[in-house]
Amino acid sequence: MIEFIEGVLTAKSPSDAVVQVGGMGIRGAISLTTYDDLPATGQTIRLWTHLQLRDEELSLFAFSTQEERWLFQQLISVNGVGPKLAMVALSAAKPDVIRRAVAEGDSDRLKSIPRIGSKIAERIVLELKKKFSTSIPDFGAKVTTAGGDSAEAISALCALGFTRVEAEKAVDGAVKRGGKGVEELLRLALRAG
Repeated sequence: MIEFIEGVLTAKSPSDAVVQVGGMGIRGAISLTTYDDLPATGQTIRLWTHLQLRDEELSLFAFSTQEERWLFQQLISVNGVGPKLAMVALSAAKPDVIRRAVAEGDSDRLKSIPRIGSKIAERIVLELKKKFSTSIPDFGAKVTTAGGDSAEAISALCALGFTRVEAEKAVDGAVKRGGKGVEELLRLALRAG
């Protein structure tokens, strides 16, 4: 319904941010991950949003990246994970850490997040692992060292049948080993895999 809000950041705290848009101040609940990404107040920003209606109450959740919002939406689709717990998870771990834990079936890593016990961690892995291996949207490459070459290498690995998480991890490793250019990144990533 509301894809994003863009305006001047007028207030921020570790739990919420207020953006002035067209003469209105819109408050959205945020994670610590988003809080770390926010500029100083007075700056223009864009926050990706998720509007939730629950028990006749509207709640707006705001995220600095589309990836974080997408992961929030995936987490709240899991039975037993509500918006507050999803925000705790996103505050305790970066989205790529949570995605990697799910992809690798590492429920122990998820249990290290406050308020997530073993049953919820196992349920998150069980319900999201298949989704993550087939339907992670392209949010752009996280690997920044090689720029566009990394994104192309990740796309090529995905076309070869790697999951997005596996491809990102392999290309990140190739970049760390000094790979440059799409061909060299692919060669190094495939050797490591």
